[in-house]
Amino acid sequence: MRLVWREVAREQDPPRVVEYTCGCEDTFYELCREAGLAYIRRITRLDGAVQAIHETYRWRCKETHEVWIALLNGEAQ
Repeated sequence: MRLVWREVAREQDPPRVVEYTCGCEDTFYELCREAGLAYIRRITRLDGAVQAIHETYRWRCKETHEVWIALLNGEAQ
């Protein structure tokens, strides 16, 4: 499964992060919820400084959780 990653275009309030991967890696992911929908954030760092933040589209929470599990299992990118 190939995910569509969009750059975060506007400043926003910090998301409600409900699950995340290890932040010790240069690229890590967060499962976020907002207003009844959910999405996945991909954060890329270089030498500890955030270089880019990308997000998927928003889906219903159940659908997003299925994509999250696929991402963790290496079935999505």
